[in-house]
Amino acid sequence: MITTVRWRRRSGRRGHGWCRLRTELGPEWRRLLKAAAAAMEREAGSFSISDADTAERHLIIGITGRHRRAAQRTLRLTVAELEAYVAAEFSVDLKALILSEFDVEVGAARQRRLERDASVRLLLADTDASSLSKLEWFGSWLDSLRANGTLAELARDGASLGPIIRLLESLPVDDEPMPVLAERMLGDTKALASGRSRGMLLRALAVWRGIEYPEDNESERELLEWAGIVSDDIASQVLVLNVPIAGGTVGEWMSSARGIPFRLTLQQLRREPFSITASTVRVVENPSIIRAAADALGSDCPPLVCTEGVPSAALYRLLASAGEARILWRADFDWAGIRIVKRGLDRFSNAEPWRMSAADYQSGAKGINLRGKRIETPWDQRLEELMDASGRAVMEESLLNQLLQDLRYNAAQTDLNEH
Repeated sequence: MITTVRWRRRSGRRGHGWCRLRTELGPEWRRLLKAAAAAMEREAGSFSISDADTAERHLIIGITGRHRRAAQRTLRLTVAELEAYVAAEFSVDLKALILSEFDVEVGAARQRRLERDASVRLLLADTDASSLSKLEWFGSWLDSLRANGTLAELARDGASLGPIIRLLESLPVDDEPMPVLAERMLGDTKALASGRSRGMLLRALAVWRGIEYPEDNESERELLEWAGIVSDDIASQVLVLNVPIAGGTVGEWMSSARGIPFRLTLQQLRREPFSITASTVRVVENPSIIRAAADALGSDCPPLVCTEGVPSAALYRLLASAGEARILWRADFDWAGIRIVKRGLDRFSNAEPWRMSAADYQSGAKGINLRGKRIETPWDQRLEELMDASGRAVMEESLLNQLLQDLRYNAAQTDLNEH
C-alpha cells in the first residue's frame, strides 16, 4: 500500500487549524501517479494508462467522471483532471503528493536540464571568436561533443573549451612531441596522454579528416601524426637500407652504414636539415624484406625503407625529403596493407604502387583470411575485386623472389649508368 498525508480542518477546545490524517492509497494509484509525474516533467497536458486493471479503471472513472469500458485498452486523462481530484480528495498539490509517495520532485529534472543548457550555451559563446568557427568540421565537432555529453560535463565541472580550441587553432604542427605540445598549449605535459582532453582532440581530428573515431592505439597514433603530433619522437622510428642522405650527422651515418639495415628516430631527423639524394626509393612493410635484401645484395641494394606496419612520423618525414624522387610503395595484400599503400600514394604525389597489381596478388601464396573493411584500390580496381572474392591475404614475403629480382635489376641498371 502507498501511504500519503491528508489534511482536515479542525475546531474545538484545542483551537482552530489543520490536522494531519494518514491515508493509504491503493496500488491502483502507483502507475497513475508515475505516469502523471512523467507527463508533467515533459510538460505534457495529458497521459494514458495502458491495459488498466479493474481498480485502475474505476479510479480513472472517478477522477474524470467519464465511464470507461472494460474492453478499452488505453485510458487517457489530463493532468488538470488529476490535479483537481487530488486537491479535492486530499487537500494537497499533485506535485506534493508525488513527492511524498516516490520522493520525486516533479520539475527538478527539467530545471537541471535548463540550467545545464544555459551553461552549455555560455560555454559555446566563446567559440564564435575562434578562427575555426566558420569551418564545417568545427561545427560538426561541437555537435558531437554536445551529443556525447562532453559539453554538459565541461559545464558541470566549470571547465572551458578555450584551451582545446587554441590547441586546434595551432594545428598542424611540425612533428611536435605530444608532451611538449600539451605543456605549451594546456600547461600540463600529461594533459593529452589520456582523458577528456585527448578524447576531444581525437574527435576533432577525426571530424576534420572526415574519418571515423579511431578504435585502437595504432589508429590513434596515425591520426595524431596526421596533424603533426607525435607521442614520442624517440619511439617514432624508421628502418632503412642504403638510403643516401645529404646533410648533417644523419647523412654521415648513412654513408658509413652501406649494406647495413639502420634505424633512424624522428628526433634525429628533426635535428638538422637533410635530403634524400636517390632518384628512386622503394617502400616495403615488413622487416624480413629488408633483411633478405641486405643478405642478398648488401651495399648494392637500391634504397629501401620499411614501414613496419602503420607508417611512423619518422618515415613520413624521411620521405618528405625525397624531393622529386620516385617512391615505389608496397605492403601486404590485406586490407590494412592496402590502406597503408593508399595513404602513401595520397600523401606523396611522386609515389606509385610497386608490385601491387591484381596479377601480383594472384602470383603470391594465399595466406590467412582477410579481416576488416574492404578498401578501394584506385590504381587497379580488379585487385580489390579479386581480394574480396578470394577472402584471403597474400603476405609480402610470398613475393620475395620477385621483389629481389626487381632490386637486382635496379642495382644492375644503376651500375651500368655509373660506368
